[in-house]
Amino acid sequence: MASVPVSHLILFVASLVIAAGVVGTVTTGVDRVSAAVEDGSLDATQQLRTDVTVISDPNGGVYNGTENNVTLLVKNTGTQRLAPDGSGLDVVFDGRFVRPDATTGEVVSVDGATAWSRGDVLELTIDLDAVDDVGSLGDGETTDHRVYLTVNGDEETFRFRVEA
Repeated sequence: MASVPVSHLILFVASLVIAAGVVGTVTTGVDRVSAAVEDGSLDATQQLRTDVTVISDPNGGVYNGTENNVTLLVKNTGTQRLAPDGSGLDVVFDGRFVRPDATTGEVVSVDGATAWSRGDVLELTIDLDAVDDVGSLGDGETTDHRVYLTVNGDEETFRFRVEA
């Protein structure tokens, strides 16, 4: 009769070991899901707080044929502070990605701010000589062009025309 309590004890210990393993696995899974949800909510918050608007006049001569560049004025209309040199912007010009070294940015602000905060304007210059397959825009014909900007999920499109 002593063998029955021993077998029950062995089964009880085995069930405790299995339960501990299940709890450890579930806890690890819950921690991973929790971390993913937290990261996603931080990204969503950043995206909601970011908003930029191109305030340049499309008819105001954004293209400089002498230096072969396009200069845009981009206003931070969101509450997220952005890089004051425009390095957080992804730029696509006429369907071609513009490398970060082909753009320069400078905050132009009345109060001399060094950060690109809400209400501040960034002067973004795109060097077209450094963009693949673009060349000069003033080659004797009227052409339409498009600049697509993305920052933290916020997207802006600016269209302009270069007259012959």
